Amino acid sequence: MRQILYNKTLAKEWIDWVESPNMQGTREQEIFPFIKNWLKKIKPKVLGDIGCGQGSCSQAVGNKTIYIGIDPSPTLIERAKNLYSSRNKKFIEGNSYKIPLKKDSIDALMSIWVWSHLDNLELAALEMSRVLKSRGRFLIITANPETYDERKTFYKHYTIKNNLLTGTFDLGNGKTLTNTTLYLHSKERIKKAIKQADLDIDYIKRMGQAESSHKGLYLVIEGSKK
Repeated sequence: MRQILYNKTLAKEWIDWVESPNMQGTREQEIFPFIKNWLKKIKPKVLGDIGCGQGSCSQAVGNKTIYIGIDPSPTLIERAKNLYSSRNKKFIEGNSYKIPLKKDSIDALMSIWVWSHLDNLELAALEMSRVLKSRGRFLIITANPETYDERKTFYKHYTIKNNLLTGTFDLGNGKTLTNTTLYLHSKERIKKAIKQADLDIDYIKRMGQAESSHKGLYLVIEGSKK
């Protein structure tokens, strides 16, 4: 059972990329506004962000929501605390396979750019279900399997073994993410893992028109716990 491991080098590359504005990119044009609107719609009292990185998505959270950002990287958690800690926001180390929250403890959960870095989607979904309250909401944004061939062109070099792509991702302008991973999960497996965890899917849509073909680079999955 593996997940993406952000060593200090990769964590610093990630920080540099996320904190470099790209106002025409999918992140700013589509993903961040979507998260903000989703939170306005569901109005959670307590929100968990699994794989929060350095906490950039916490900027979409209003003062009335308690935000808990969780990430396995000490470097990214330290950066998140420096940038975004406040009375209603905290950041703790943890991962998708063992979320450091109590059972039935949060109203909503989001996991952005994480599921494509996990091999055990079934356990990740079960952990989401465990910490969510009944009728709690979830949001997953992950790689769209229809665009794997297109995504391969973004790597300067890569290898594939047992459905796991590992390589150096070319961010452009001389920036890269070294030794990063992409699990080539099918859409069917993603859906099955969610449903088996007693979670209902409300809809699945595609996102990523700002930077990609008509297929959209990302899958957006929204639903709730039964």
